[in-house]
Amino acid sequence: MTILVTGGAGYVGMNVVEALLARKDRVVLVDAGILPAVVQQALAPHGALVEVIRANICDPAAVEQVFAGRHIDGVIHCAAVTAGPAREASDPASSIEVNQNGTLNLLLAARKHAVRRFVVTSSAAVYGESLYRLQRLYEDISPAVPVSLYGITKFAAERMCVRLRELWSFDVVCARLGTLVGPWERATGVRDNFGTHSQLACFALKGETAILPQHAVRRDWVYSRDVAVGLIMLLDAKATRHAVYNLSAGGEWGGVEEWCERLKAAYPRFSYRTAAANEKPNIGYTDRDRCPLDIGRMVSEFGFKPHTTAEAYDGYLEWMGRMPSALV
Repeated sequence: MTILVTGGAGYVGMNVVEALLARKDRVVLVDAGILPAVVQQALAPHGALVEVIRANICDPAAVEQVFAGRHIDGVIHCAAVTAGPAREASDPASSIEVNQNGTLNLLLAARKHAVRRFVVTSSAAVYGESLYRLQRLYEDISPAVPVSLYGITKFAAERMCVRLRELWSFDVVCARLGTLVGPWERATGVRDNFGTHSQLACFALKGETAILPQHAVRRDWVYSRDVAVGLIMLLDAKATRHAVYNLSAGGEWGGVEEWCERLKAAYPRFSYRTAAANEKPNIGYTDRDRCPLDIGRMVSEFGFKPHTTAEAYDGYLEWMGRMPSALV
């Protein structure tokens, strides 16, 4: 098969691309930026299996050119602007242009060129305040109360996909992702929130001391490789019973102390401690305690089985050893 991956050089995108290439699919990697050296290094062994196209999905003509002359069997749409408050205030248009209009441009082209299935990466951010008010979140039951422009635009794009799936009889499906942990999170220019685990990984690689907040955040972090597996399950399925699926770990990982201990064992110069009273942590926590996403649909329909926390940390450490320049 030939699979188009938008935002293919990004956090989710690179995990998807590597998983597709590992099973010898042909990949058309579309990204708005020039591929950094570390991404080129990772893709080089796959040769002609991967075609890289620099294109802006906000440009309908550029999107049409990507599809024209290529037989695309499926799309996994990962391109997005994950704006923090500063970018939301200064540049709200970019979130709307990429997350909503870019998605529509891709849908129109995919339908025109008879793509079999279109998988959209949505986000748990669509639940918004429900993440902090409820015990567990279900796709069709839990209220979507998005607050951030990222969550708002993702929800708008998601509902657009669901409506066009019905109107066009077009096979599009959306996956609401939990908070990723693992390979390929790095500064890409479109992600303003750098995850806690990746910040700690950077401290470890530099041999520095991390000062943690006194409150240990709990949430359903999910291994980035598992997200790629789940997205490809949605791509491959003969049919999907639903238009929207939660895709996460399904339960709490707990705090980050286990990750700190694993980093300390692998990088002896690294250390960590909890901040003293009135001391400011040097980890820029953006995480809050929140309830887990229910993944019953993914499990029952496709047999999705996320890695344990220990297995995820093993995989992340192995990748850090091979690709340290991706983080620092």
